[in-house]
Amino acid sequence: MSEVSSIFWALGPWNWLILGGLLLALELTAPGIFLIWFGMAAGLTGLIAMIFEISWQWQFVIFGVLSVAAVITARKYLRTGIGKEEGRPLLNRRAQQHVGKSYVVAEAIKNGVGKVRVGDTLWRAEGPDAKEGSNVTVTGADGTTLLVEPN
Repeated sequence: MSEVSSIFWALGPWNWLILGGLLLALELTAPGIFLIWFGMAAGLTGLIAMIFEISWQWQFVIFGVLSVAAVITARKYLRTGIGKEEGRPLLNRRAQQHVGKSYVVAEAIKNGVGKVRVGDTLWRAEGPDAKEGSNVTVTGADGTTLLVEPN
């Protein structure tokens, strides 16, 4: 028996459980959630090897199958929410939320720059000159600046 096959021949349940534990521990230090699936597959392989007396070749096959199944299952269920519109798609683009709405000019728009009152907040506004107290409609946004047109 060659030295390599004797090493694999000694491969038992505890080796898989230790490997699973190491992979789970590495998951704590590595970004993302990828090693956890291989760690779980190694742990399950160890448990299966503990219950049934199986050769090292079959242990590798079981580990491979469980690893692929775990990764495919994880990708399927963890990616279900990616790309879907949520209830508030403009949550992090607050200025875009005001497009199409009318507001009152709080500080006159002179030379294309002024402020409009949105609730209890003043927003910087750009657009044609408008007097304080006049109504304007938001037509767009540039960062946190509202682009307005007179009503």
